[in-house]
Amino acid sequence: MEGRDMRSAWGIVFALVLIGCSPQGEVDGPVLTAPFRNGGMDALIMGTLVFDAERDCLTLVREGVELAVVWPAGASWQASPPGVVLADGQLIEVGMFVTGGGGSLPRRLIEQRAGSEVADAAARCAGTTGEIVLF
Repeated sequence: MEGRDMRSAWGIVFALVLIGCSPQGEVDGPVLTAPFRNGGMDALIMGTLVFDAERDCLTLVREGVELAVVWPAGASWQASPPGVVLADGQLIEVGMFVTGGGGSLPRRLIEQRAGSEVADAAARCAGTTGEIVLF
């Protein structure tokens, strides 16, 4: 291969490695997670944690508005008592009022941050507003 062709080939390999290594979110039962990203998300997110067993969805509800929620990486589902266990071991039980920093993102940006599996589940769980919040 000539020098120019070799550089192009290495550029393609490097891009594929980056794509293959890009962190994805996870789905653990009704708990959806996204990898941590620095900066830009400091809106106040709050609501009561609600579990809809029929849809297998966790949402935050505030003033009658239901929001799909994506938790920080490392969060997991606990069936009994039902709730979200954060990476530091803190348990947020269903029925608790939750407050934290984050933001509201459309499905396409959730997919960019956490992958299509998380984005699809979040879109399915979003209420009539279609809003998805990310801590």
